[in-house]
Order: sequence, then C-alpha cells, then structure tokens
Amino acid sequence: MRVTLDQEQWEARVGATMGDVLADVSDRAQARSRIVTSLRVDQRAITDRDLDAGFLGEASGKFARLTAVSQSMHDLMESANQSAARYALDLSKEGYRVASAFRAGLSQMGALDLWLGKLADYLEFVEGGQASRHSAESEQPLSAWVRELLEARAGRDIVLMADLLEYEILPRLQSGGSYEDQSRHV
Repeated sequence: MRVTLDQEQWEARVGATMGDVLADVSDRAQARSRIVTSLRVDQRAITDRDLDAGFLGEASGKFARLTAVSQSMHDLMESANQSAARYALDLSKEGYRVASAFRAGLSQMGALDLWLGKLADYLEFVEGGQASRHSAESEQPLSAWVRELLEARAGRDIVLMADLLEYEILPRLQSGGSYEDQSRHV
C-alpha cells in the first residue's frame, strides 16, 4: 500500500494492518505537530465511523493507496474561530427576531426554545472547559446570562427575556464570535 501524508510518501510495511498504517500516519503527523484531518483509502473517504475493529484489522495490502491530510493546531483553531464567528452572527440575527417578537408582546417560547438549543451548542464550543479561567474582575460569561434568561423564561417574563436578549446576550454574541475572543471573557 502506498501511503501519502501531505507531501510525504512511503510504502506500508508488508503484513501491516490498517490500524498499524493509521497509527504510523498519526505518529508522523504528531512528530510535525500536526493533526490528521482527512483520510482517503483508494477512492473512499474515511470518517471516524469507519474506524471500527473490522476495518482496523484488515490487511493494508488489500488496498492500493491511503492519502492523509494534516493541519497545524493553529490552522485548525483559525478555521474553528471563523466558523464560530459565522455561527454567532447567525444566532444573533435569529435572537434579535425573537427579542423583537417579545417586545411586540408575542409569546415566542417555541422559537426561543429552538434558539436556546442552538445557543447551547455554541456555548459548548466557546465556553466548554473554560469556566476555571473566569475571574471576579472579568466580564460575566455568556452562559451566566443564559441562566438568567432561563429563569425569566420559567417565569414567562417576556419583558425581562427581551431585555436579557437585547442588552446582554446578543451584544456578546456579536462582539465575541470566536473562541479566542470568548475565552478571554470566561
């Protein structure tokens, strides 16, 4: 089997399993401070779901070619930051629509609940595992404002919900769409 990792190429050792080949690819990427982000065996893209015991135990000689692409952690984080910023902007726009409906006196609990689910995904990324970095002198994390929003929701206080969205949560989404920006506040 011919193995390619970025620009490097080599032949897999005879008798190696796919698990052995993938471990070698991973070790070589790690030695260059990179992470494998894409795998292709022959013409088939390989995802984490494909990496089961059956596939890993197969003989590498059964396949002609494995192509792997890696990225530096910096490049991965930059891409993640850009995606988080775009997602935060989309969340912000949708949140302003919900807040506007509340301001108009319309109960939008279903729309708010759907939006909160999306916000939870965002918060898991930007604040997940970062709570220990929060200090008393830094700004309150976005998740704390969301807790207040949930309390207002439990009381069905649409004025307070609109205020929390408009004045606390949505401005923070707009100003801190990236992981790096958010982690400074957490």
